[in-house]
Amino acid sequence: MINKNTGQSRNYILDLLKIILTFLVVNIHIRNITRGKVNSLEPYGYYAVPLFITLSFFLMNKYFSQIKLSFSVILLRIKRLLLPLIFWSGVGFLLKPNLINIRNIFLQLLTGKIVDTPLYYLNILIFLTLIFWFITYLPIKLRPSLHFMIIIAAFILEYTGFNTRFFNPMGDEIRKSYGQIVELIKYASLGILFAALINQSKKRLILFSLAGSTLFLLIFFKFPQPWGYNYSGLKLFLGTIFVLSSILLIGQVNFSEKINKAINIFASYSFGVYLCHIIFLEALLQIFPNVKTFNSSYPFILLFIYTISCYFFCFLFDHLTLKKLSYLVK
Repeated sequence: MINKNTGQSRNYILDLLKIILTFLVVNIHIRNITRGKVNSLEPYGYYAVPLFITLSFFLMNKYFSQIKLSFSVILLRIKRLLLPLIFWSGVGFLLKPNLINIRNIFLQLLTGKIVDTPLYYLNILIFLTLIFWFITYLPIKLRPSLHFMIIIAAFILEYTGFNTRFFNPMGDEIRKSYGQIVELIKYASLGILFAALINQSKKRLILFSLAGSTLFLLIFFKFPQPWGYNYSGLKLFLGTIFVLSSILLIGQVNFSEKINKAINIFASYSFGVYLCHIIFLEALLQIFPNVKTFNSSYPFILLFIYTISCYFFCFLFDHLTLKKLSYLVK
């Protein structure tokens, strides 16, 4: 989900965050598919995609901060996202052959919402990548102001209801995918702004202020929630700022060599788990429908066993293909 730059030292706190967010996403989808009860982890799961988007553009800022970024770089990025989209869409259609037709194939590639619905994340990243590539052609001095304007405009569209009024008349696949682009673009801008922040001389003071103020607001204020497509509203935005500020304040943390290696392996396959967990869960329920009953009694046990199994599948797939298809799961 995030192409993380591994320089001289790896940020294992960011890796841990990726793993935790992946578990939270799987938790939501297990509940949705099995129609189980909402558990205590679910509210935190909605922070996953905003944080993934924010981190993705935070880590890609070395490209988006350039002047007139070469389109060849963007093509490589799009290829990196498009190949998993095509592959896992194909797997999804193989598991649901009744959905195969020209219209659905076209909509799947355009929205990611026909089969294996988490693939919409790749579509959104492709569109946001193109938008932010255009921004590299603007003067550097104008860019921070533009990113603040994007964030403000996104909130205006959400709280005025314009976003939902515009997209609701469209088909489910279109409105749930492209309506989310409007909600998530502010997180891409947030990632760029955070990347600029860490180069400031007083970055720790600013990060501490951001973490403290957002935590205060989240605890003592109740923010109105606009209608939207899962990622609208101030609460989610402030929570994302709090998490990222806190992690950047903590900075580099090294555990033992074995723990670092385990974290590294799990984090690297979080991308694959995110992309494949729904289609395999749907197939599992067709073969073993009693999984729904098990989930109603032991949701956290199922979450752990199933997510670890998805990680193991991605690891096995990568090694059985001699790591020649790593881009599909890493």
